[in-house]
Formats: sequence, C-alpha cells, structure tokens
Amino acid sequence: MSSTQRKPSTGNDGFFQTAPSIRNQFYDDVSFQRVMDLFLPKSVIESITPELANFGDEILSKRIFDWVTDAERNVPYVRGGGRDAFGRRTSELVVSEGWRKLQNFGIESGIVAIGYEQKYSESTRVVQMLKNHLWTGSNANVACPSAMTDGAARLLKTHLFSTQLEPASRRVFQDAYDRLISRDPQKAWTSGQWMTERGGGSDVSGTETIATWAPSNDGFVSNLPLGPWRIDGFKWFSSATDSSMTVLLAQTPKGLSTFFAPIYRTLPNTSASPIEKESNGIFIQRLKNKFGTKSLPTAELELSNTRGYLIGKEGQGIQEISAILNITRIYSAISAVGSLGRGLAIAKSFARVREVGAGKGKRLMLKDSPLHMNTMAKIAGQYHSLNVFTFFGTWLLGISEQDQIPAHSEPPSSRARLQPDGPADIQLLLRVLFPVLKASVCKRSIHALQECMEALGGIGYLDNTENESINIARIYRDCCVLSIWEGTTDVLASDTLRVLSGRIGNDVLNALDRWISKALGNSVGPSPFASAKRDITTTWGTLKDRLRKESHEKLLPSARDILFQISDIIMGVLLIADSENDKNPAAMEVCFRFLEEHALARSGALRNLEGGLKLNQQIVYGDSMEKPFANQSKL
Repeated sequence: MSSTQRKPSTGNDGFFQTAPSIRNQFYDDVSFQRVMDLFLPKSVIESITPELANFGDEILSKRIFDWVTDAERNVPYVRGGGRDAFGRRTSELVVSEGWRKLQNFGIESGIVAIGYEQKYSESTRVVQMLKNHLWTGSNANVACPSAMTDGAARLLKTHLFSTQLEPASRRVFQDAYDRLISRDPQKAWTSGQWMTERGGGSDVSGTETIATWAPSNDGFVSNLPLGPWRIDGFKWFSSATDSSMTVLLAQTPKGLSTFFAPIYRTLPNTSASPIEKESNGIFIQRLKNKFGTKSLPTAELELSNTRGYLIGKEGQGIQEISAILNITRIYSAISAVGSLGRGLAIAKSFARVREVGAGKGKRLMLKDSPLHMNTMAKIAGQYHSLNVFTFFGTWLLGISEQDQIPAHSEPPSSRARLQPDGPADIQLLLRVLFPVLKASVCKRSIHALQECMEALGGIGYLDNTENESINIARIYRDCCVLSIWEGTTDVLASDTLRVLSGRIGNDVLNALDRWISKALGNSVGPSPFASAKRDITTTWGTLKDRLRKESHEKLLPSARDILFQISDIIMGVLLIADSENDKNPAAMEVCFRFLEEHALARSGALRNLEGGLKLNQQIVYGDSMEKPFANQSKL
C-alpha cells in the first residue's frame, strides 16, 4: 500500500502488537519435562502431574500477577521512620497486601512443607523444587524467606533428633519447627537468617554481635520462655525482615555460635487485658534501597537485649549455619533457573506473535526466523544444561536426607547411573556441589535471562506492570542478586578450592572420579558420544592432577576458572546421560553443542553448531510448535 493510501495512526488506531500469552510451563517448558523424566520415577510423575499442572495455571492467573504488581508498587517501609509521634522507638515494618497474599499462597501450596512431608521418599526434594521452579516468576521474591524457612526447619529437625537436646530447648525448637513446615498461614512462621555485618559480607570472622548467658523471665513466645541468652549487636543485611523468627550468628566466650531467636515476644500478663506483643529487642535501623527485589524487606537491624536459644554447641556456629546455607544455595540455583525458564517462556510466546520483515517485501513470524531461532536455541540449550545440574544437586540432597539410600531396580540407562555409590560419596559430592552449583548456575542464568529480555526488543526493557505476566525486566532485576547473596562467585570459588585442597580434598576428588566414570560408562549399546566421553575423561583427569599437584596459593588466582570447569564437566556428563535416555535428536544436538562450546569434545566428530531452522525450533519449542496450549512439550 502506498503512503497516500495509508491512514495516519493515532493513539487508538493503527497497528497494535498482539500481546503474547504465556503457556503453562509445566507442559510447555521442554527442559522442565526432561528433568522430570530424568530424576523422577514414572509413578511419581503420574502422582504429581495433576497438582503441578493446576499450580502452573494458577501462578499465571490475573490475581497472582495483581498481587505481584501490588508488592512491587507498594514497597515495604517503616512506619513513622521507626518512631511514634512522641519519639519513642517502634520499628514497625509495613508490607503490602500483595506481599502477604503471595506469602500465604506459597505457604498453602507447600513451597516449604513439601520438603518435610516426605510423601515421595528420595524424590521429595525434586518434587518440591519443581514447584518452586514454576513459582519463581510469579512470587515477587517471597521465595527468599521460604529458602531461609526451609533451612531453619532443616537445622532444627537435625537437633530435634539429638538425645543431647535439653527439654526447654526441645519444646521451643519443636514448636518452631512445626510452624516452619505448616501449610496453615495462621499458624505458619517464616524465618530470617542473619549473618552479615558491617565488617564483611560472607566473612563472618569479625562478627561483633555478642551473646551472653543471662537467664531472664522478661517475655514469652508461643507461651514458651524466650531463651536464656541475651544477644546484642548489629546486622547489616537482614532479608525477610517480616519473619517470625531468625537464625543468627553471635560471639560467645567460646567463639562464633548459632542462635534461634523469635522476632516478637509477649509480655507477662496477670490482668484480663489483651496480651501485649512487642519486638524481641530487634529494631530496624533502615531498609535497604536495592537495585532489585524491591518487594522484599531487607534491613539493617540493631539487636538490644534480644532473647534467644543456643543451637548446637558454643563455638560451632559455622558448622551449624552451613546446614541452612546448603538449602538456601539450592533455592538460589532454583530461583535462577526458574527466572530463566520464565524469561524463555516469555520470549517463546513473543516469537509466536511477533512479525518482522524478511527482506524483499516479505514478512515472517519471529519463530520462523532462522537467525532468531538460532539465538533462542542457544539460550534454550544453556537453560537445559543449568536445569539438569540444578536438579541433579536437588536430587542428591533428597537422597542424602533419607535414612537409607534407595536401591534402584531400573535399567542402566535410567537415573540409576547418576546415583553415586553409597552415602559417603553423596556427602563428599554435596560438599563441593553446593558452592559450584550455586555459583555457576546463578552467574550464567543472569546473562541468559538478559538475552531473553533482548529477544523482546524495547518491550523487554520496559517495566511492564500493565502486562505483569511478561514483565521480564522485573524478573531480570530480581535475578541479578542471585550471584551475590549466599556467597558471591569469588567467595564460592574460594570455598570450592578450600575444599579440594583441604583435609577431605582427595576424598572429594576420588568421589567425583568414581561418579564421572559410572555416569559415563553405563550406557546401553553403542553411543554417539563415545569419543566425547573419552575427551571428558581426559579433561577431568588433567584437572584432577592439577588440583592434586599444585598448592592452594598457586591455584587461588584460577579458583573461578576451576569452579566453572568442574561445573562444565558435571553438566556435560549429565547432558550425555539425559540424551542417551531416549536418544532424542534435539536433546542430542543440545548436548553436542554444549560439549563443543565448552571444549569438552575435541574429536571433530560433533555436529554443525548452527543447525537448521527446524532443529532449532524443536530445541526451543519441543513438539508443541503448532499444538494447542493443553499439549505438553518435549524434546
């Protein structure tokens, strides 16, 4: 049509882009489906499908996104700046209705509780984190207190099994534990985790918070005494400030120790007047103004005569708090791949409805653009590699929490080939997997999510609160914190190297060696990855020898590279196992490309890295390319 025949556009007339509609990720997420097949028995998949499919629909509903928008728009604040009209310190935190609704929805949905109901034995953690994965893009950061709540529950559960726990602590810990794992919002508690102080981020050696043994009867919580320890100090970064309890580090005469403390206390009451509740000596200095996670209250806190209970033994604070860190690092990785999965879902939906010029007057949908689909396939491949690694760690965590390591009767091509030989090897692997997983998955997810944002062009950069379901800018802002909290990449790289060059370093390397050999060696029939397996084994052998021969001081400048190389090797092994499960052409292509990109296969026998349009579409969309919303997607 010539320019003279065209009508001028107005604010209400002319071209309007069709808004993309996200499909239920339980069905539409290609990698999500493969992860389920790889790490869950068919009986478990059949059992969880109705609930997770319904959950996948619910979290994309208008009411959920209205709560998200409200939580983002009405950010937390301290009423009166922390003082009443007469200048008295009050420290009353106000959060939005949307935040509270999302918190309650997560509690009722069992985001934490599933992990302790043990309905699925060693598969319990995988089932729990599959739900968390779906939840990530719709929860406005309420998963942060969920992570710390889960970690606190795990820590308290460990001590409740101990015969050394004194009766008073047992009653308090049992009450708290029951609340942490409850699905009833009226009963349930969330927990904070307070470690960081002004002197250092992850370095807690200079902790200035002091705990003093000073029994007192100046308040109660849940009709139980507050605790015999008085805690005084200052915490610099304290997320989940609206929680009901916290686990924190403080110095005692015997060294750094871990404590349980309720956030509020009820005062002794002998009259018929209503029971009064006040802060348990915890006062908000100010709320942090952050780049992202705006809906999440993060504060600087002053502790003054805060009453609490010692967890474990004095001087063993690092060992105790590590139980929480392991859980929160898994949650960080799940949040990272969950954010990336949602970003990819948005980019996929946009490519279905966006038309672009193709030269010589031709136009085509983005999903049919060879260049765009090649870019999207690279993102989808990276996402799948991060996803299988994250759920491998989650699966091992679930196995480690069982009283007895399960024996599988499945054929060698199943997930049984990925299970380490015995509980000792699982514990050794987890010691290095937690920092490697958290660091590599979170770091790489952020970059890949930015690619998803770019895939929408200028719309992706907008803060689309009016179309909250596609507000990828919000998801990206929030995702950026994941490579920082619970240990930055360099901190985790240092931790990884400390493990590998430390007292148990050789045992960890041997456990990794046994796992790699088992996972690569149990395929059925001839494998197209035979040469790649040899190359991975050689690469691992070279790295292993270097770690054994060189000193910690010499290796330290390369700690980050070492961490990512270990991550690449593990992901390469997992992708091969996944591909060999069903020899799906698209899954195999994803694996081939990963191995070449990360220099894990140098035989020259692998595929062309670009591939064709149809193959890239299969990698991105699976078999749902032209199918209705209700059909599931698989590579």
